[in-house]
Amino acid sequence: MNIEKYLILNKYLLSLFGVSEFREIQEKLRDAQVGTDLEGRTHFVNILASFEGLKIPEEFLLKYDENIQSYVKRINYYRGNFNLKYFQYLAVLFTEIVLDSLKNRKVEFIGELNEFLEKYKKEEDIDFLDQFNEEDPNKLAFWMATGSGKTLIMHINYHQFFHYKLFNPDNIILITPNEGLSKQHFEELQKSGIPCRLYTGSLNGALYGENSMLVIEMTKFVEFKKGGGVTLPVDVFEGRNLIFVDEGHKGKKSEDQKWAKLRNKLAQDGFVFEYSATFGQILDEKNKEVLQEYAKAILFDYSYKYFYLDGYGKDFSVLNIKQTKIKEDKFQETMFVANLLSFYEQLLAYDENPLLAKEHNIEKPLWIFVGTTVTGKQEESDVVQIIKFIKRVIEDEKWLTDKVEEILSGNTGFKNESNEDVFKDKFELIKKGFELDDLYKRVFGGKGSLSIYEIKNAEGEFGLKSGEGEYFGVINIGDTSGFKKQLEK
Repeated sequence: MNIEKYLILNKYLLSLFGVSEFREIQEKLRDAQVGTDLEGRTHFVNILASFEGLKIPEEFLLKYDENIQSYVKRINYYRGNFNLKYFQYLAVLFTEIVLDSLKNRKVEFIGELNEFLEKYKKEEDIDFLDQFNEEDPNKLAFWMATGSGKTLIMHINYHQFFHYKLFNPDNIILITPNEGLSKQHFEELQKSGIPCRLYTGSLNGALYGENSMLVIEMTKFVEFKKGGGVTLPVDVFEGRNLIFVDEGHKGKKSEDQKWAKLRNKLAQDGFVFEYSATFGQILDEKNKEVLQEYAKAILFDYSYKYFYLDGYGKDFSVLNIKQTKIKEDKFQETMFVANLLSFYEQLLAYDENPLLAKEHNIEKPLWIFVGTTVTGKQEESDVVQIIKFIKRVIEDEKWLTDKVEEILSGNTGFKNESNEDVFKDKFELIKKGFELDDLYKRVFGGKGSLSIYEIKNAEGEFGLKSGEGEYFGVINIGDTSGFKKQLEK
């Protein structure tokens, strides 16, 4: 389903630049030079100002550009030098436009939104989007792919809100899915010089500094407090609140509905900034209420497909294997070890080229398995299969040695259309000199037996260790009880 066509706020903002699709801006800005010209304007704003059909007065656009540079400068004072990429700049620019409009011409702005909405509905044959009311623009959402810089956008949004000062918030709260992310956000806020406090079970004592942000996970909120514990009733935060929400819909559907109700109560009469890479997973024509809410809230869409078109994200390596009579277990084992070698080779390349990695902002390689089943009635669940493969690799060195030799020598029996082994031209870096001990060290932190630990204060997370080493991997799972039963078998 094409969710994008319903994102009416985003479509309105695109129309201000004389375009109807993000790709029209993407094509003109993706190769633009970062930084400013001799007059102190960003190269981004110079290109945007040249768009035919631009509906924003140039003096407004230049003022927004000046503001954006001031926000970046404030954060750079603490973090060091960073520059916004074009898509980050656009996310901040779209926010400038909306906040300025809400502050200085709210009635006119809502009227323009509704005029655009009615025209757009006729063009796209949409029949269920209601008109914007005064409360709708008080929630702004950012649909941005993982790795596209949502955290820094959030920090700039904080400064934007206080620049336009729509109201004086009684509380400023950042809501996260779990304690692990709360700690990460707390550390990142500190790096950006934003006053903040991490909720650890008590609200005693003053918040740290003016306009300080409380970082807390959604699971700590309840509608009504019962007994002791670290949970908080939402009524504790009276007044008009400024709320930031990171990935607010990562639980089960029933949990999402409960949390949404609590978040809405917290945000009543306030303002919300929400960030997610996965809005596409919750938006559906069948649930028109949720779709309508986010259709009016998502002001910027840089979802994965745009991220990928800019050269980020993951690419696929497809092996065309002729049909053979190879047994399924041999096929799975060989592919798992080949994946392991590919990951190990990436680690080698990363460690041997630190300057190149830094130049291109490349992070340390990550090996990800996406499982769909925790328990299986007839067949073994894929999560358990992956764990068994990892266990065998770690604990059966002879088997792994034979498998690696089979793959590197091109004797797997997996042939392509030219009747050559599909791995014949793979793993050139490893073939220059391979040591199994080094693979164990780099990938698993050393040799030993596989151990699995349930991580406290991180719901649904299990850590993986080899011997007495550090955690080398993590399993994030929804059905923890079912998973533990499978491990016990």
